[in-house]
Amino acid sequence: MEQGLLEYFFTMYFKFFVLAVIMAAFYANGAIFHHIMYGDFFLSTNAAFGVSLVVFPLSVVALVLVLLSTCLLIKWIVIGNFSSLQSHGLIAVDSWHSFKWGMCNQMIHEACAFPLELLDEFWLTATFWKLMGAKIGQNTLMDPNVLLYEADLLEIGDNCRIEEESTLLCHKFNDGGLKLDRIVVPSSCSLQARSVVFPGGEICDENVTMLPLTPLNPGEKLSTGYWQGSPAERVSIKTGSLLPGVTRRSTMLLQRASISANDIV
Repeated sequence: MEQGLLEYFFTMYFKFFVLAVIMAAFYANGAIFHHIMYGDFFLSTNAAFGVSLVVFPLSVVALVLVLLSTCLLIKWIVIGNFSSLQSHGLIAVDSWHSFKWGMCNQMIHEACAFPLELLDEFWLTATFWKLMGAKIGQNTLMDPNVLLYEADLLEIGDNCRIEEESTLLCHKFNDGGLKLDRIVVPSSCSLQARSVVFPGGEICDENVTMLPLTPLNPGEKLSTGYWQGSPAERVSIKTGSLLPGVTRRSTMLLQRASISANDIV
């Protein structure tokens, strides 16, 4: 109960902080324009607009730097390195470590979402997550609204493409607690829109493409090719159907469940 209240108040106050920074950045531009127009500078309207056009990108740069730097500061003060939490093994959900984990992730994504999506630059998104601790290879393109947790536990190879709203979760809740684990995306892989990688799933080879809305669940392994559905199944990109000779994983799971039930009986 106490942790829930603390989390609520911290989150609310931090949202106000982020909103205040955003408003200050844009208000500064208008304030400077007003001061030039109606102050003691005696500049023409065109000159005032010219100064405002110069100040505006500077205020945007300041906004981006402040919010992204805040993310780095929060991470290193609250958590330090997520690998240290991984070393604790199974973490009780009502523990102090779990509270810090949740607060840190919430504040980081609250602060980084607006500046990354405002500029929408692949290099900025990749650089930010590298500074946060992720290992990201050369020529890897990530959309700004990728949902990424525990950057220290994430490794992405060269020439990868991580599309919009894909999710890379280096944590899971099971056995009554929180457990962190590493995720590795080999080189030349593509995670298309809204695909999800859970810890415990494994991308075994390069040149793996997860088609939109495809999850990689714990215990599943993907080899070279195109994968779709839940559970993920290898398909032909030309026809969109299963490759010849491939049995649906869902059918295999049902067969295994049936065998297990017969064994019990």
